[in-house]
Amino acid sequence: MDTRSELLLAAERLFALHGIDGVSLRQIAAAAGQRNVAAAHYHFGDKSKLIGAIFTSRLAHIDQRRTELLDAARANGADADPWHLCDVLARPFAEQAARPGSHYARFLARLYEHAGHTVETLPEYGLTGSAEQVTRLLGELLAAQLPEQVAQYRIELAGRLLITGTADLEQHAEQAGDVDEQRLSWLTDALAGLLTAPAGRAASSG
Repeated sequence: MDTRSELLLAAERLFALHGIDGVSLRQIAAAAGQRNVAAAHYHFGDKSKLIGAIFTSRLAHIDQRRTELLDAARANGADADPWHLCDVLARPFAEQAARPGSHYARFLARLYEHAGHTVETLPEYGLTGSAEQVTRLLGELLAAQLPEQVAQYRIELAGRLLITGTADLEQHAEQAGDVDEQRLSWLTDALAGLLTAPAGRAASSG
């Protein structure tokens, strides 16, 4: 493994364990086994660019996998099923979380916390692509059933649940060593239930 890859893995792990603000570039270099304490700064410049590089290193595979699942859903008409779309959204993250040594889901949860608990700020780090496509499809389905403001709020809440739920799956996968299909199904159930529950009386009357 080259120096850059070692630094990325060390950064992902330390950010996941200690938070974005709790780790310095020097600590990352040391954790990666680099004698030069400025190695992370040399390769990435600053912490923000290092975070972007972690996304880049993980998202290509996740995005490709989600695109495959979305194409399959469209081929059999499952893209009109909110539960199936939630599975398409969550499964690639869960599969990544189950890979040996992965701290990506917990890193993402820490970054979400660092970003002020709002999903909208994450795209600036590179969280785009297939996830946006699935979210847009879910929004179109919900628009026919819920007031616009309610639908938007639920999608935001579902984003939070996806991040924290996948981090939990990753924590569990460290011991299980594989995707826990039952837990993934529970997470998908929770996402779909949150999105598709009938609007309350106040929202309906408003």
